[in-house]
Amino acid sequence: MAQGASTPTLGSNIVVAGLVLQLVFFSFFTIVAMNFHIRINTQQTTLYSSKEFAWLKHLVTLYIASALIMVRSTFRVVEYVQGNDGFLLGYEYFSYIFDAYLMLGVMTIFNVVQPGEIKALLGGGNLIKNGVQLRVLNKQKPLEEYAVATKVRGMAEEIEGYW
Repeated sequence: MAQGASTPTLGSNIVVAGLVLQLVFFSFFTIVAMNFHIRINTQQTTLYSSKEFAWLKHLVTLYIASALIMVRSTFRVVEYVQGNDGFLLGYEYFSYIFDAYLMLGVMTIFNVVQPGEIKALLGGGNLIKNGVQLRVLNKQKPLEEYAVATKVRGMAEEIEGYW
């Protein structure tokens, strides 16, 4: 421990450093997602242009949620830098606006646009939308695709049994 640094100050510095590190890594994640979006747009793959895979919807959802989380994380950094007697901690409504409402927005977005759709459409899970289970079958090989989906589902149930 550094000389002259009190334990609360050291703890506060560690928290701020962790929050800044979180911002750095989350920014890196967002940049990687944007890079993926740019590359898949320029290559125009069959999978990307398929109507069954709504990639753009999921990427836009990811961008909106990421922006809300970044604003919240930035608020947290500023809040902790100001300390216990800071302006942001002095007024409770800042916590509601920049913490609770932003996370409510993220939860709402992911409840409207289910990320599980991607896994289900890629064959790794079941897609349930509005209470009805949807299956995307390949019209050329429906029985083979059904067999693969059944095998994947059986393996998933087997794995879940170990837990």
